[in-house]
Amino acid sequence: MADLAPRVLLPSHGPIPTDPGAAFATALRRAQRLVDDPAGAVWYGARRIFAFALMIRDGIPAVEVEPYLHARAWLADAARLLGRVPEGLAAELVDAMLRSGAVVLRDGRLHAAAAHTPVAARSLRAPYPRAWPAPPPR
Repeated sequence: MADLAPRVLLPSHGPIPTDPGAAFATALRRAQRLVDDPAGAVWYGARRIFAFALMIRDGIPAVEVEPYLHARAWLADAARLLGRVPEGLAAELVDAMLRSGAVVLRDGRLHAAAAHTPVAARSLRAPYPRAWPAPPPR
């Protein structure tokens, strides 16, 4: 895409970059860091997924966070890739994100610290596509 020399990039979030070439160079450096450090890439993914879960749910009660994480397939996969047990990874993930300020404890709930708009609770009750009714025959 960088070889197309676009004049404007429209990102999925954040401001429109003023220098598309520099934005591509930064993205390529970031991607190369993930390739060069697979364990770091797994940690990066785990932090992002957990932060997004907190954003979507408008936080999770602190006492429910580790059981929530233990039930996630992505956490089990991350633990396996890192040679860890899921329970230990969950505890370290929460601790590291609290220490870094990426998540905050407020009113007994863990919340993502980044600015975001929570998803309406009713949206979380929508069935997965596999539970949708079959389309009528043609």
